[in-house]
Amino acid sequence: METVSNNQIEKLIEDISSIKLAISQNKKLIRLILLPTHFKWSYLLLGFSLICFSLVFNVLIEHYGSFSSIPDGYKRAVYFVIVLDLILTGVFRIHITAPSLLKIDKRFTLTFAIKEIFSFGIMHVFSPLLILVIFVGIFLEERNASYYLIPTISISMGLLHNYIGSITRLWQWLICGYWFIATGLYLLQFGPVSIPFAVSISLGCGCILLGVIGLVPQTLKKV
Repeated sequence: METVSNNQIEKLIEDISSIKLAISQNKKLIRLILLPTHFKWSYLLLGFSLICFSLVFNVLIEHYGSFSSIPDGYKRAVYFVIVLDLILTGVFRIHITAPSLLKIDKRFTLTFAIKEIFSFGIMHVFSPLLILVIFVGIFLEERNASYYLIPTISISMGLLHNYIGSITRLWQWLICGYWFIATGLYLLQFGPVSIPFAVSISLGCGCILLGVIGLVPQTLKKV
């Protein structure tokens, strides 16, 4: 039987140390990219947009008595503004996120950040949650229970934010994640309530919460 020499043992220890160092550096890189300060304006814009459009639909529902009674012309107009808002705020988010990342390191382009954020581990959490929301949404719509799609989206977003917070040890993501989960469970337990109200309280306020937390100066602590 062959025996392991001291040189082989030392080489193995060096290799293990190199792997641990690479993992540690990659983890710190992901934490730097995922600091909430880079996404504060994105989340604030998203949160306020959700609340504003929810209020618009709430006013229309109050005026016409129900969502189905709202004239199609008004619905199409609101949907058009929502799509326009998504496009404009998306472009704006790219322009404000990219410079924030470049302040950390010149290599941190938006493309580089997206590749790092949607890493192997995160994609295998994000993709099943997205598929779950789509299929649950179809299931609920077919059974005329579309209200419960909002709690489903809230809880799914909470799980995703909690996962990001747990792998990065960034408590800001965890706070936002628990908000989504708690409000989603509340809507399931005490619903149904007005859909615009549910969207505003759970999704809108949750996004604003992370945006406000992102305004606080943040530094990385050693983990």
